[in-house]
Amino acid sequence: MNVTLLPEPELQFGNNGRHVDIRFGIRNSGPLVHGDPLAPSEIRVGLIGTPQTIQGLKDWLELCRMGLPAKESKKPHLFPAFPGFNKESCFACELVTAEKLERPINPRLLNELIQSKSRDEAARLAVELFIAECQFLQDKAPVDVFVCAPPAELMEFLDAGVIAEDEESEAGNEEEAADTESEAESASTIDFHDLLKAKGMGLRKPIQMARPSTYDENAKPSTRGGEKRQVQDPATRAWNFHTALYYKAGGIPWRLLRDADSETCFIGVSFYHSLDAKRVHTSVAQVFNERGEGVILRGGDAEPISKDPKEDRQPHLSKENMRDLIKNVLGAYRTEHKHAPPRVVVHKTSSFNKEELAGCHAALDELNIDGRDLLAVSRSSTRLFRVGQYPPLRGTFLELDARRHVLYTKGSTDFYMVYPGWYVPRPLEFICEDTQATPRKLAEEILALTKMNWNNTQFDNSMPITVRAARQVGAILKYLDRTSTTPTSYAYYM
Repeated sequence: MNVTLLPEPELQFGNNGRHVDIRFGIRNSGPLVHGDPLAPSEIRVGLIGTPQTIQGLKDWLELCRMGLPAKESKKPHLFPAFPGFNKESCFACELVTAEKLERPINPRLLNELIQSKSRDEAARLAVELFIAECQFLQDKAPVDVFVCAPPAELMEFLDAGVIAEDEESEAGNEEEAADTESEAESASTIDFHDLLKAKGMGLRKPIQMARPSTYDENAKPSTRGGEKRQVQDPATRAWNFHTALYYKAGGIPWRLLRDADSETCFIGVSFYHSLDAKRVHTSVAQVFNERGEGVILRGGDAEPISKDPKEDRQPHLSKENMRDLIKNVLGAYRTEHKHAPPRVVVHKTSSFNKEELAGCHAALDELNIDGRDLLAVSRSSTRLFRVGQYPPLRGTFLELDARRHVLYTKGSTDFYMVYPGWYVPRPLEFICEDTQATPRKLAEEILALTKMNWNNTQFDNSMPITVRAARQVGAILKYLDRTSTTPTSYAYYM
């Protein structure tokens, strides 16, 4: 048993700038594609909401345009000022809003849903209202990103039945995906956010949701599952909201540092139940390279889960389905990048069985890919303790044995000079099912991949983007049937 502390990974920004922190990196060097002709210089935003929420959001965006001051704090690295979002700021981009890009919804229609419909039916009908107005704008005006701003009353009603999820908020107010497969299975009520994203797939432009507490200082935070949402300071909300918009409009804010000698394809594999929770799990894969570009694919059905508590009750794929999944994923990678990667890393949210290992190796052998590392990634029940009041440092790495390892992706952070979380952090466990790289290298990659969440500019996310994205995608795809055509860009799912 050995404990070491991994260094905080650096990210790459514009002009070859490097920094461990996303906000300081963008502020100092600009986004990754800063100055690139393909980088967005303006983003046409379609606003959908009630007249009141549209106006409130527009007023807030105007305040953000020239920047917001830092929160008063003894931790300036944790709460930096927002530098503004305009062509003269570090983003070199501005938001375009106009009356012809707005579609107000009569508040009376939404109030009727609250008063006369069940929670799930109200969620479905409210999504239909928002998507209809998005479609109208899609047909009449050029829009780069749709921003849907539901009123507080509606969200309080809809959130009351949603199972609470842990971790901090993202993009001003979105929640982390459920941390375990069992939690994902138990969420049977309709989630307005996920259904909105699912039904918006046909719009051909991404959707961003703006809760009232994102832009209205007087808005009461909504409650999910009996727990109040934690609201971030104004500058942090502005950072998250505008960076997510920038990515959804085609910009690349940052990326992992590239290894000049090797290019790695990271694949996340997770599972989700159908909406009725009666059908077999279906696998989801997400591909990421060092640039942060991903391709979303839907995999085959999982094998039936044993009802015997003495047997393995985790979802698994057959050898053929795992082989097809990996081949399809790498086929999409080849289409995108014009070549196959020399190395593939698979992060799976449940353990690998013999069939899955055989399926992975069969696919990689057929594609002549020698470099391969197959890992199971999940929450750990192992905890470490430090002397004093603060939790272990982010990057604390514990080798339990040759296969099992624990990594603190959340914890006390040197750069922030504090533990920035709301809850006692739970580390990750990864199991080296079949690997070539050293456990330390695999842990360093996981730590770096936690910084690839475009919705959150505070870099200490808990899950690597491989796992997070796969679960996010599953939460949305459960609202679509198997014949639905879905975009392959991650921007539609975040």
